[in-house]
Amino acid sequence: MGSNTPASPLPPTKVLQLRAGRVIKNQFNIPNLNSAIFKVSLPPKPVYLGPLGLTGDAQGAPTHGGLEKAFMHYASAHYSHWKRELPESEKLLRYGGFGENLLTSPDDGYNEHTVCVGDIFEIGGNRVRIQVTQPRQPCLKLNHRFEVRDMALRAQNNNMTGWHHRVLVPGFIQPGDEMRLVERINPEWCLSRVQRYMYVERENMEIMRELLKLEALGEETREIFSLELLGDFPGVIANDSQRLRVQKGIYRDENDRLIGAERHLIKWSKYRLIEKKKQTEMISSFTFTATETAVNPINIMPGAHIRVKLGPKSGNLFMHERLIIGDELTFSKMASDFPLREDDDCDEHIFIAGGVGITAFLAGARLLKEQGQKFKMYYAMKREDDLAFKDILQILGDSVELCVSESGTRIDITKILGQASKKTHIYVCGPERLLHAVKEAGKAIGFPELNISSEAFAVSTSGDLFTVEIESQDKELQVKEEESLLDVLRSAGFDVASSCEVGNCGTCRIGVRKGRVEHRGIGLLEEEKKGMMLSCMHHAFTITEPPYLQ
Repeated sequence: MGSNTPASPLPPTKVLQLRAGRVIKNQFNIPNLNSAIFKVSLPPKPVYLGPLGLTGDAQGAPTHGGLEKAFMHYASAHYSHWKRELPESEKLLRYGGFGENLLTSPDDGYNEHTVCVGDIFEIGGNRVRIQVTQPRQPCLKLNHRFEVRDMALRAQNNNMTGWHHRVLVPGFIQPGDEMRLVERINPEWCLSRVQRYMYVERENMEIMRELLKLEALGEETREIFSLELLGDFPGVIANDSQRLRVQKGIYRDENDRLIGAERHLIKWSKYRLIEKKKQTEMISSFTFTATETAVNPINIMPGAHIRVKLGPKSGNLFMHERLIIGDELTFSKMASDFPLREDDDCDEHIFIAGGVGITAFLAGARLLKEQGQKFKMYYAMKREDDLAFKDILQILGDSVELCVSESGTRIDITKILGQASKKTHIYVCGPERLLHAVKEAGKAIGFPELNISSEAFAVSTSGDLFTVEIESQDKELQVKEEESLLDVLRSAGFDVASSCEVGNCGTCRIGVRKGRVEHRGIGLLEEEKKGMMLSCMHHAFTITEPPYLQ
């Protein structure tokens, strides 16, 4: 085997993280999409790296693992680039986001332009050896992972994909080990150059011949450079699955990998602001239009909401003071976590709104008005100047009762619930003190808890730094004041679903093995609070002893 030890090799570096993950079925709520992209950072102790990868690691598809894709490296320095380019996805752009097994120091210079096919690295004192086989081909899972419609294509076009290794000498490695380049056999073939002929210059027959002979190149990448052989090429051994690709401009369709057949499942889309109207001193309304055609019609139901990507920007300040006509924002698809109840056990609807909470009920109230159903809306505010959406409220007529504190017409929650029947459904939206008052009044008079739906319009951010222990992992996670437990769990590689992220929907619930939690938010029923907590709440609970999460 010919070799060439580089004259100016990459400097030695340190293993920053080792990560492994299990397969999750129907990942991102997509049927039949199985993935292990969420990989957990392993504790700083030895772990075995064998021919098929790290102990405890798995892949969601047969093409994602094997001898030539046993160990995937991603340049940690790339994360700074992605955070600058995609500030709205900053919370998701944490180490491990690309499903890598290995991260090294961010200032080591290791990337797709400096690492070559066939490079052999040695890790740690046990002299474990790995060899670069091919660039990683990004796929549609990155789009869902980072909630960016074309993330896989962006990674490919920027040569920020990561790369695969085969394991030449197995053994134990751990975070903190030194990693150094010991042999370079293809100094002219860095990964980014290989990618150029994979995706850009796709008609260079001479280069195709050279790449088919490239020592140590992974079989999958060889097959990409394949087509019906036009003749014998010296030194090229080809079979039915390994043929030159360039013939009459016919190439494989990359859309299946980059986008997939289920394109409508990408949930984030761009919208442009076309109208902004100040309703009150504290409330504004915004009208947006889609900048791209939806694949499927949008079915907007009363109680539906969307999430808006603002990245590090402050939501209220940015939306009210800085957003101007023509600006574009990224919205999630509609989610109905607060729908109208429609069954035989409900014959009356009562809405209790506080301040900006009125926005959650306008569509539902208008629908009930059109259908001639029985409903009543109580709109609580401090001053008459706080009244918003007067045009819509006028349409609702006598079904709306204004409760203005300064005018002496405060809302009487006990009276409202006392007059309700067991077939009345109560909807509450507003500040947490309003939700708490309705809940306590219901308990006092024995009103059915299941007949009350509530949603908060703010997240409590008070609380002290605390630590959680993961039962299934030998590790502790520290949650800082400015973070939520949901953020920290995701950064550690745990796949925790979420929707509203303000403690309303209960989607982000996680099991608690032991420990005491003071619950905030309304996403859990009383019986659920005995063994669960909402991970999205930003220090909206006090830990009196470290919880052990299931």
